[in-house]
Amino acid sequence: MKKSFATPQQYALKVGEIAQLTEDTGEKTSPYFDKLDEALQADKLADMSKADFQEIATAFDDAVDIYQDAASNLSAVKAPARVIGMHKALAQVFQEYADATQAMADALDVDKQAVDLEAFRNSETQQNDLIVKFGTQLRRVMMSAM
Repeated sequence: MKKSFATPQQYALKVGEIAQLTEDTGEKTSPYFDKLDEALQADKLADMSKADFQEIATAFDDAVDIYQDAASNLSAVKAPARVIGMHKALAQVFQEYADATQAMADALDVDKQAVDLEAFRNSETQQNDLIVKFGTQLRRVMMSAM
């Protein structure tokens, strides 16, 4: 059976949509992260209202759902033949990024209003590194696809 490939334009459009969704989700989630990070750095997590902590945890969970869905969609994109290898690397980096966001969300314990600080900070570092890798790989793929 012959495998069908996307045209470079179709591919660029689909991958661009996923990248834009990722950026939009990050911007939407950033204020929640900042609020939590501020409380953690000032050692004031206990002073945060239960509702605020719950809202932050929900925002993180929502972002994880969006990223995991985007990772599945990215993986399913039919890449033009000349960028298949680069596309697989792009999809892998994005999956790792989605998994790192999951680790951050998992570091929050809503019932105890507590944060596993080591897991939270490790995830933060991983996300920062992976989003840079994703951006670099995205540029390479887009330049090669077009």
